[in-house]
Amino acid sequence: MNFKFFIISALLTSSFVGIAFAQTIDTEKEFSQREINDMRNKAVLITMSEGTFMIELFPEDAPNTVNNFLNLVEDGYYDGIVFHRIIPGFMIQAGDPNTKNPELDRSSWGQGGPGYKINAEFNTLQHDRGIVSMARGNQVNSAGSQFFIVHKDSNFLDGKYTAFGRLVPGLPQALDKIASIETDKFNAPIDVSKATIIKARVLDPFSVSHVGEPDRNQSAINQVKVTGGITDHYVNELHKVEFDLPYRWTVTAEGEGNFLRVVVEPTALEHNVQQQIEQSGFTPQVLIISEERDASQESAGVSTGFFSIQSGDDPKILSNYIFENDAGRKAHMIISTQNFEADTGTTKFKMLQLHFTNEDRNYSIVYVNVEDWFRYEVNAFHQTVVNFEAMFDGEIQPINFGQDPVFRQIISDAKAEPTPEPAPPARIGGCLIATASYDSELAPQVQQLRELRDNTVLQTEYGSAFMIGFNQFYYSFSPMIADYERENPMFKEAVKLTITPLLTSLALLQYADIDSEHEMLGYGIGVILLNIGMYFVAPAVLITKIRSFYKLQ
Repeated sequence: MNFKFFIISALLTSSFVGIAFAQTIDTEKEFSQREINDMRNKAVLITMSEGTFMIELFPEDAPNTVNNFLNLVEDGYYDGIVFHRIIPGFMIQAGDPNTKNPELDRSSWGQGGPGYKINAEFNTLQHDRGIVSMARGNQVNSAGSQFFIVHKDSNFLDGKYTAFGRLVPGLPQALDKIASIETDKFNAPIDVSKATIIKARVLDPFSVSHVGEPDRNQSAINQVKVTGGITDHYVNELHKVEFDLPYRWTVTAEGEGNFLRVVVEPTALEHNVQQQIEQSGFTPQVLIISEERDASQESAGVSTGFFSIQSGDDPKILSNYIFENDAGRKAHMIISTQNFEADTGTTKFKMLQLHFTNEDRNYSIVYVNVEDWFRYEVNAFHQTVVNFEAMFDGEIQPINFGQDPVFRQIISDAKAEPTPEPAPPARIGGCLIATASYDSELAPQVQQLRELRDNTVLQTEYGSAFMIGFNQFYYSFSPMIADYERENPMFKEAVKLTITPLLTSLALLQYADIDSEHEMLGYGIGVILLNIGMYFVAPAVLITKIRSFYKLQ
């Protein structure tokens, strides 16, 4: 099968008044289907002097958010609270307990909350008129009690705020009346009595029929907890697939129509890849594709087709395997190369492909990169596959190919250093550690540490925060030192000798069982203190001892 590369760029911006809370409490839990159904059979009725709001809830999209909202309503939290931010044609916002006190300075409105934060649960619900969604500050996971009701379709908010309910269509609602209340220059109501919630209560049981489902986007990206931290999770409701995005990669394009077409590329935060892009002119991609299943094009239960670049020459197949996992699902895995002629010359691409089927679709997960840089981003393909889920037997299930010995061996081969090794790419030149270790006994250790960074350290909030600050500091001087290493072999050997203890200490994290933010923080501080001891304290003690020795002579 031949597919064209497609790239779509979009920039969405939005903001809400910042929200500050006293502390952070992890309120997230896993809900059973029965608990979700129980919440689905509840609604919230908000009574005001200007009318009422009847809110239908969507716990299947945002279970923790709905649970939090119901608990606050049942506690009487919203009684007496004011819709403190009213913007006709956009939205109305409430939920700040600071608005209950008439003596409190209005400048504090919009800053209050319940004393804790809840995690975002971005989903595919569109922010159309009547949708109820959580307000938040600049941090994604900073919502608490403040919510807003969309007055006019505002789809630029989709995927950036947690939609969790809507005003029940067909019932009288006070939305237009509240949106028309006169406001001051800060969008706060002048007549507070008209904007005050008299009573909010839970209706149980509640059911609604003949109103239709809310409009949805075909996909959404939200953050989910995984072992050791938080990762971005892509969900496509239309095509019934989902997977964890590789760290610092994101979806850059989605096709429309009956079949899945998704392009995943590294973001600007992935510094090493950006250097590759500047050097090669190509952005590495992971493509996720589906097409209608055709049994006549299958062999041994899997499609014999494979991805190739349109207008390129005939691809060369380097590896070609069919294997079966424990669930009886078969996969076809291929590594191939292909030359592409352009005005600037010939570029050789390398591709790693996984193909599998369900009852009615062929699926392909394809990693594409220029050959010289191919092995460096194989981990992005690996991360996509091991977390990939698709529709089997009427429900979304993991494909479970990531632990198969054949798959693991192919990934290992794809990451291996080619023989003979080409000249070091420019990407290495930007990092003094990679340059010093290149083509030496330290090179495999550096590659392992990079995977440890991607799969463990950067999957935690503490680790991510540290790496952001560290990278800004490190890359302020690293390229200069790396250039000098290439010019002076003796200096390169000196740097390699200097960084050997550092690499050894970092390798200790491979043997640590890091399952929480606090463990990551503890191990991280331990490694930092160990290096301070090796590079500063120990030499200082040695120098002091030497000086003392000579003074005694």
